[in-house]
Amino acid sequence: MRIFILSIFVLLLSGVVNADYTIRSVYKFENVDMIKNSDGSNIMNTTASGINAYSNGTTIIIKCLVNVKNSILTGSCQGSDKDGDIEFTTVERDISKGNKGIMKRIGGTGKYNNSTSTCEYVVELTDFTVGVGYLTASCKE
Repeated sequence: MRIFILSIFVLLLSGVVNADYTIRSVYKFENVDMIKNSDGSNIMNTTASGINAYSNGTTIIIKCLVNVKNSILTGSCQGSDKDGDIEFTTVERDISKGNKGIMKRIGGTGKYNNSTSTCEYVVELTDFTVGVGYLTASCKE
């Protein structure tokens, strides 16, 4: 019985250490540029700038350089919080398969140094004509 109770305690404690969190992100597209690929598909590059609001109350001002080729979106992002700590992330999504993608924290400075996480994001709203977007993400450290 002691081992059972101790096992439950360890499981609960590990859940606290590896807490899940969510992100809401609003962004605008800037410097959108597009050309045709040899197969007729579009290749697009853009900068996305915005703000991420984390469920723990942290907000991060972000800037991403994004490329779309053959319906595959990839990007690298840099964000800074109110303490000046920098978070580095990557984004990936197969646009042809819908509005879900993967965002990964790959490190940073300060509190983000040696910190990684993986998030599944959902693009809730995007309008390239207006130049804005909104996504939500569920993350695991």
